[in-house]
Parts: sequence; structure tokens; C-alpha cells
Amino acid sequence: MNIQKARPSSGHLQKKTRKAPNRKAFMEFPRAAGLLLACLLALFFAPPAHAAENKKGQVEVLIAREQVDDPFFRHSVVVMLPESETQLVVGLIINKPTRLTLAKLFPDSPELKSRTEHAFFGGPVDVSTPSVVFRSEKEPDNAVRLYGDVYLTFDSDQISGALQSPKPGGGPRLFLGRAQWAPGQLENEIGMGGWYRTQVEGDLVFSPDPDSLWPKLHARAAPSKYIRYLLPSGNPQPPTRKAAAM
Repeated sequence: MNIQKARPSSGHLQKKTRKAPNRKAFMEFPRAAGLLLACLLALFFAPPAHAAENKKGQVEVLIAREQVDDPFFRHSVVVMLPESETQLVVGLIINKPTRLTLAKLFPDSPELKSRTEHAFFGGPVDVSTPSVVFRSEKEPDNAVRLYGDVYLTFDSDQISGALQSPKPGGGPRLFLGRAQWAPGQLENEIGMGGWYRTQVEGDLVFSPDPDSLWPKLHARAAPSKYIRYLLPSGNPQPPTRKAAAM
């Protein structure tokens, strides 16, 4: 089953993914880019109707089902961002590291030029726009809380500061792009059997073994083989009774 996603045209995306993002787009945003980031923050992170974090220390995730063959979302795990006043649904793919390290992205930064952490593919929308998931003891400005002391930001100053100040126990983690659905689109995909939707431990965002996330979470969310075996295939016929002899 091919589950269609909201994404830019393939030609635009290929151009963005083959070329390493310009360091200036991360650390030295011009005023116009700063305004764009402010709009992003206002658009996606307005006061939430209710947060995606329904349980302490947990986040809501989407787990792509086996039949999803979309190249961007196949075997993906998507952390959902808190709902906002807008009708757009936004998330970050957390289990697809790229080949780009922080050292390659920021070769001129004394603090980052020797860092080997990889940037992650966050989704096919705006792949040239970076974001960072990081820990903070205090609630920072221009950031949205995912769970506990973990926040997400698109702000250039916050990105710079978070990357240069790694915290013990995971983070920060740099993402390029995001996943995004139009109103009603995600519900339609779930109804078509494209996703499992569940709650998981929030610290999986910083998993040191992201390649193992999808197999583990898919196995946890999918019905067991025994249950699937017991389920009827197709529409079962109602039982019939033989007429009693007169």
C-alpha cells in the first residue's frame, strides 16, 4: 500500500538532499530568515489545544506499518509535536540518520569541527530548515516542550547554543526537515492502515541505536501472530443450523 504524504516536488527535494546545507543558513541567518523562523514558531507552536505528551515522560509516535512503501516514510518512527491552533499536523522522523556530521555541516566552528554526531532526516518538508531537540533545566524561549526537560526549536540562536552545549544522557540532536500533514490527511492514512499510533518513552528521541527503533516499536504495536491467526479472513458467514426432524 502506497500511503501518499504531503511533501515538496521530487525535483526540489533531490536538489536539497544532495547538497550539504550552507552553514550560514544555520548560524548566521539574515533578517528575512529570522522572520521566517518566527513565523514557523508562531504557526506550528502556538498555544496547544492539548499536548502530544499524554503520560509522564512519554510522547505520541506514529509507527509506519509494513505495507508503507513511500521512500520517505518506509520503516519510519515519527514523534508528533503538540497540536496547535493551526490545523496542520507536524512531526519529526527520529530514526533516519544522514551521512552528514556536525563537523561537515560546521567546519569553521571551533566547537563543532571535530564533532561526529550525525544530523537526522526529520521529514521531506523544508529539508533546508534545521531544528534541534535538546534538554534544558529551564524553559527556553522560542522552543516547544516535547516532554519532561526536552524541547524542540527552530530558532538559530537556540540551535547554536544547544549544539555547543551537549548534555549528559542524550542530546542535542539536529534534524533537517519535518513531516507534515494537511487537515484530515493523517486520519485518512491511519484509516487506510498506514500507521500505528501509540505512546512510547520520550528518551527514544535520543536513542544511540536509531536503526533498531522501527523493528522494536513495530513489533510492540502490531497484533501478535497468534491474534492475527485467530482473526477471520474476509466476511465470515453466519452459522447455519439443520432443520430439526419433525
